[in-house]
Amino acid sequence: MNKNIWILIMGLFLFQACLDDEGNYSYSDLLPIEIDSSKMANSYRITQLDYLVVDPGVKQGADDSNLSYEWKIFQESNMPNTETGKIVNDVVGQERKLNYKVTTPPGEYTLSFTVTDKQNGVSEVMSRKLYVESFASVGLMVMHGDSDSTDVSILVNDRIVTDAATDGVKHNIFSITNGHRAVGAPGMVAYVNNTHNVYVYTKGNQGGFRTRGSDLEILDAYADMFTEPLESSKIDFQGYNSWLYNDLLVNGGKLYFASQSTTTFTKFGVPVFGMEYYAEPFIGTQERGYYYGIFYDRLQRRFLYIDYSRTPKTFKEAGAAAAFDMNLIGKDMVYAEHGFEKKWYCVMRDPDNLADHTIYVCDFSKFDDGNRGVGKYSASGCTDMKDAKAFAVGNRSELLYYATATEVKQCNYTSGGTSTSRYTLPDELIQAGYEISMMYLFKVSGNENEGKLLYVGVYNSTTGEGKLLECPIVETSGEVLKDKIKTYEGFKKITHMAYKSK
Repeated sequence: MNKNIWILIMGLFLFQACLDDEGNYSYSDLLPIEIDSSKMANSYRITQLDYLVVDPGVKQGADDSNLSYEWKIFQESNMPNTETGKIVNDVVGQERKLNYKVTTPPGEYTLSFTVTDKQNGVSEVMSRKLYVESFASVGLMVMHGDSDSTDVSILVNDRIVTDAATDGVKHNIFSITNGHRAVGAPGMVAYVNNTHNVYVYTKGNQGGFRTRGSDLEILDAYADMFTEPLESSKIDFQGYNSWLYNDLLVNGGKLYFASQSTTTFTKFGVPVFGMEYYAEPFIGTQERGYYYGIFYDRLQRRFLYIDYSRTPKTFKEAGAAAAFDMNLIGKDMVYAEHGFEKKWYCVMRDPDNLADHTIYVCDFSKFDDGNRGVGKYSASGCTDMKDAKAFAVGNRSELLYYATATEVKQCNYTSGGTSTSRYTLPDELIQAGYEISMMYLFKVSGNENEGKLLYVGVYNSTTGEGKLLECPIVETSGEVLKDKIKTYEGFKKITHMAYKSK
């Protein structure tokens, strides 16, 4: 009984102490924080490097000077972002009005706005869904530049990206992101699925960069993409290709291999060695592991491949069904590209007669049995091929285009080796000084326009201006549908294009 009385007395003293303590508040002293959600959208969709601006109204009675603010972007899952390897949970603003230049990687997030009374710690939170889209969007990357600098733009329309709502070019993404163009003349641009990287390769002693796929922000200089960083005197980018998650690169006539089987970038190791060779910049591939890369040796004028141990190998001597011996070509390689039935179509030239061309066709869908050379065709009747500025190979039929300065021709190598004129630049472009600088045939598996769009880059060396022509074609005959050609402007000299799938 006495124990209960003492507990009651102590409770009365504690209660009185709390009332006398002016640093504490009763519930009646707390003013509610009000966030006016009518000034916020239900959700937000923003492109990287754009500004996310949200201006909500906030009040707490007549005076809101004791309020603090926090804007945060976070992801609901605990899975690291595939691009950065980190879980996004970032404070992006500490003012009432958010004005954030979005550097968050692409993905789906929650945007939260927290308002806190600094005197008592009471908070009010409002949240919305946020969708961040790549600054470097899905579409066709266009590499263009001049003799000493390079940039990358992206073309998007509903022929390339089925659900695209726009038809146009997002220009100069590389330089906008990094504040400068890449040093060196344009080489090649390529997208890598597993690492979500974009390679921006350039000519000269810089070599280009490995960049982040979402916005082309520089991650590594070319020299640092190798396990043993290259000295500038040894940098000589020449060619690149890939199959599945395997990268193949030619630098200074040597072939390098790297497996990008995870989201973490793997550097290129030592060059493939075991015999003397000088690799041309065109690389053959396949998808079944029979060959880890095929190339043409300039020194011995023969085809070589590398096996699972990354060792160069010669092909077997020609079998009974072979159209030619892979080891005895004796010609110079002018161009090579995979096309119809995934075969490798190679334009070869007689070193003693630059007007004499032959088309060699290789099939790498089987192990080497001496019969991988499946076609050999004279192209001696293809007029002006010695003056070709660009080539393109189709994948819906045995289609081969080549372009002179002002004309696109089709080489009919399977039917007599003659040529057919398919498109000549309009007089106004020719008179203004434009010439063809590049061709690219759209070959994205599953797209309804696969093999049906031929892109032609034209360049005016006097003004430094380039244009891109989108030319629909009949994929079986090679006819160019001239009345449906669309022109895109705002480039320098276009040298290469590649599809970016994410």
